[in-house]
Amino acid sequence: MMPFLLAEFANLEATLPLYVCCVGSHEQKHLERPDGYPAHQLFLCRNGKGTFRVEGGPELIMTPGSVLLLPAHVGHAYSPGPSDEVWDLGFVAFNGGAAKAMLDQSIGLVLKVLQPPNFETLWNQLESLWRLISLNGEQAYWEASKRMYDMLLTLMEGQSPAKKSSKGVYPAGQPNPALQTAVKLIHDHFDEKLLLANVARAAGYSIQHFHRLFVADYGVTPQRYILQLRMRYALELFEENPSITVEKVAERLGMDTSYFIRMFKRTYGVTPKKYAERR
Repeated sequence: MMPFLLAEFANLEATLPLYVCCVGSHEQKHLERPDGYPAHQLFLCRNGKGTFRVEGGPELIMTPGSVLLLPAHVGHAYSPGPSDEVWDLGFVAFNGGAAKAMLDQSIGLVLKVLQPPNFETLWNQLESLWRLISLNGEQAYWEASKRMYDMLLTLMEGQSPAKKSSKGVYPAGQPNPALQTAVKLIHDHFDEKLLLANVARAAGYSIQHFHRLFVADYGVTPQRYILQLRMRYALELFEENPSITVEKVAERLGMDTSYFIRMFKRTYGVTPKKYAERR
């Protein structure tokens, strides 16, 4: 899970030809947008099954490994399937002068459920974009623009006839698969009492070697990465549940209350209680 991130880029819309509006992934619930969304959206289905209903078009069913490119201001609604399986839906919203040009170039890919052969690469790019904005905020605007461009090119490349027929190509710079396994474990269980030794074991490394590889690939320690996820989720809990107690939030994050208060204040400069009172 990648908690929703709003990319606040200090009114750089006039400067950047392509910019990210928001990015994340979560257990998707029913949502209706009769007037559409003000930015273009790229959806990626990781697990489960869900249905999009687009104004004036047929139902679009997303299954694991599928993607959907949805233009701005197109009325739509979407909801998970009837089963109890979680619909894990990743998303990134983007806009800018170059965005429309790229959608025009990709007209055959718009409003269609696609099964790209390079889905894992796209998902890795989504996670990379989320981490970049999560850790760097406004300082990430130029790099986020470049990564969004790369992600759209990856989608287009995966749908080209030449790319579909190629096999056995291992892209340069592709993330370490063992580390990706570990990162998925972290995202699935960051709200539990997660032991670094168990994460390293899942990746097949010793703690020391795992720590070195993680820092080299992600630019932060595994502990810091987990803490960032927990702090972001804490904000979500306070936003969604105004009456929730600090103790309950700490419990939901798998943290001791005193440690949670200390880390929250270190991260945001205010105690969680004072933060909640300001909402």
